[in-house]
Amino acid sequence: MAASSTRRSSRSSAAKKKSSSSKNGAAPSANLERDELLSAYREMQRIRVFEEWVIRLFQEGILPGFLHVAIGQEAIAVGASMALEDEDYIGSTHRAHGHVLARGSDATGMMAELLGKVTGYCQGKGGSMHVADMSRNVVGANGVVGAGAPMMTGVGLAQKFQDTGRIAVAFYGDGASNQGNVHEAMNLAQLWKLPVIFLLENNRYAESTPYWQQVPVEDLIVRGAAFDMKSISVDGNDPLAVYDAVTEAAAFARSGQGPVYIVAETRRIEGHYVGDPEVYRPKGEAKEWKQGDPIPRFRAHLEEAVGVKASELDAIEAEVVAEMEQVVEDAKAAPDPAPEDALRHVYVEEPYPGPVIGV
Repeated sequence: MAASSTRRSSRSSAAKKKSSSSKNGAAPSANLERDELLSAYREMQRIRVFEEWVIRLFQEGILPGFLHVAIGQEAIAVGASMALEDEDYIGSTHRAHGHVLARGSDATGMMAELLGKVTGYCQGKGGSMHVADMSRNVVGANGVVGAGAPMMTGVGLAQKFQDTGRIAVAFYGDGASNQGNVHEAMNLAQLWKLPVIFLLENNRYAESTPYWQQVPVEDLIVRGAAFDMKSISVDGNDPLAVYDAVTEAAAFARSGQGPVYIVAETRRIEGHYVGDPEVYRPKGEAKEWKQGDPIPRFRAHLEEAVGVKASELDAIEAEVVAEMEQVVEDAKAAPDPAPEDALRHVYVEEPYPGPVIGV
């Protein structure tokens, strides 16, 4: 937990620097310190290794349920989270592990949740698609496609009523962008000038349906014009570009000018779900997409542009591998729920122990 707190502090300090960097004309990421860049690299590695472990445990029959990973999309989760304040809210999708970890949530609690243990964030009852951590203002992952957009619009409305200065971020994919509730949420957020960021992760597939079969426009950024909404297109495989885009969007939304729509172009290296035979993908596509993998790309940037030694990055990777081995060991050792716990949380408990947004 101490490590999570450290990461949160780094993100908060980075976010506080964004105003001055915008004023002097430089990109906000230009003012990030070396330690913050290394922290971003470490976080991307943590998400990757966590999900590699999740795949392994699922294939071994240890991890139950249905599983979606975001391997290849780590730069969006990390870049966006670095640009947010600790008090801001996020809502995720069925592909949420990276978003939750990037916000500083404890990896052991997440792994325990996926394994159905009582020490998990939702006491093992939510699993991969319904992880929530209100201690980090992670309102929740969501198994309903596109549901995060109206959910976070509601959170944004609460922030505006209370004048908290906080913003709400809704992550969703290109498939979800066709859902009516997403358009309704964007329309309402713009109408009421709510502090919401709609962050679309365009990985080019809606489950097994390729981009060109589901969307009648070449570039999803044009959809923001329908709501007269500030819109930003960004390379989602570059954590610093994402950081700059979300920094700009957060400042705009926080100032009371209304919501912002971001389209982050990325690639889903793995299938829609773990075990997906991927018969719908052109032969060689996955291999081609791996060439744009954001982690080795960012590592190359750190070595060439920042001057970080390969040995230092190797050490970070080794530390992450050791950390995740311990995470898995601890999560496996956690107790299983008692049979009678199946009847708990069916109805609200009095007094209600959890937080209520806006109250």
